[in-house]
Amino acid sequence: MAPATLVAALILATGCETGTEPVAVQPADKNAGNSNGKAGKPVTVKLAAKKTTAKKSVLGEAGALSCVKVTVTNQRKKNLAVNPLYFSITDTKGQKHESSEALAAYEGEMASTTLAPGEKATGVICGKGKFVPKIVAMTDELLQEQARAEVA
Repeated sequence: MAPATLVAALILATGCETGTEPVAVQPADKNAGNSNGKAGKPVTVKLAAKKTTAKKSVLGEAGALSCVKVTVTNQRKKNLAVNPLYFSITDTKGQKHESSEALAAYEGEMASTTLAPGEKATGVICGKGKFVPKIVAMTDELLQEQARAEVA
């Protein structure tokens, strides 16, 4: 099989999309809109994030953690799966930190749950290391990005 054909087959088989734009970042200020005061495009998964400090769990190893308290609101017409593995934090230097690196290392972690339309869940998401969180992102079980939000 030719390399280009192999790559195309791999993309189709894995369900990956190419050339798609990332999900718009929701502003930290919930009253923020565009310059003319009108609300932005409605989102189906609303995220709100604020810097926090997490208490290490008994499973937590020594080392720095940078954390955000996240609230996820399901504004879709169908259920939404939420899992601490679906989150990442991008710092002010543009480096992405996966939540899986600090899984079970702290208390108050975002619970794995399914939200019905209109429901919300709140929990802590952390990344290993000392950094300043700027953006938190959430994917679904197929790793398709669902929402992004600025960290307040």
